[in-house]
Amino acid sequence: MIAQLYAPLQQYVPGVISLMIRHVWDLHRQQHIPVKQAWMDCAWIGRLITLDNRVQDRESRMHIEGWSQLEDTLIACLESCKNKQELDKAADDCMQLIQPVIKKRFQRDYRMPPRKFHCWWYTIHEEGTLLAVHLVNAYQPESPFAHLHHFAHTLLMTIEDALASHPHISRVSCGSWLNQTTRFRQMWPLSFQHNVRVLNETGGFGPGVWGQYMTTEGGFHVSKAATLLTSGKHPFALTEAESPLEEMLPHISRIAEQTRQGS
Repeated sequence: MIAQLYAPLQQYVPGVISLMIRHVWDLHRQQHIPVKQAWMDCAWIGRLITLDNRVQDRESRMHIEGWSQLEDTLIACLESCKNKQELDKAADDCMQLIQPVIKKRFQRDYRMPPRKFHCWWYTIHEEGTLLAVHLVNAYQPESPFAHLHHFAHTLLMTIEDALASHPHISRVSCGSWLNQTTRFRQMWPLSFQHNVRVLNETGGFGPGVWGQYMTTEGGFHVSKAATLLTSGKHPFALTEAESPLEEMLPHISRIAEQTRQGS
């Protein structure tokens, strides 16, 4: 689903794929791991290229037409790169192979279709006791924080919808790079900040970490990409944090009410 939402973003998609290719090689050189392993550690690259969720499964991915051959060629190209001076050419060679696959999917003036909870959706875990909320910026080309009442209110609606069918929920969690930003943390109780665990500082799957390289307008965030290529680490690590439902529900209800006047 998320790869399809990202598909029309003509600057972001090629930009972040090229960034991943360079990062794969950096992981290989810096951590002394095989290129193929580093490639798999950045698994979102395959999803963005194929738009096929079967790419996440080792057996199903073999049935994606043309993917195995393309992936092997891309990995071989990086394996042949011997030093940093050769990396730009290797990355460009890879993008020459990828561009024909992705170029047909871009649309002008794209806007995300209506969604039940706008930015939000959820999954249920741990025998119905843990609610995990997920998000994408459905306000593009604006920031969710420019629509704080609606952003908070739809999160409240998400939680209430989950409770209606899963009444034993006791905790609410979110896995995102946004967990490290002040404005997002303020939407959660203090317990959220005290229950944080780092999932990934390098590589990583999905928009939970790679979404930070998308600008509010849907473009590619060049300065953040430079940070990754210089340091080998994402500017914002992917983390997961949670709060008890009994704290989260009144907190987000209060924020939704307080921000109503500015909506």
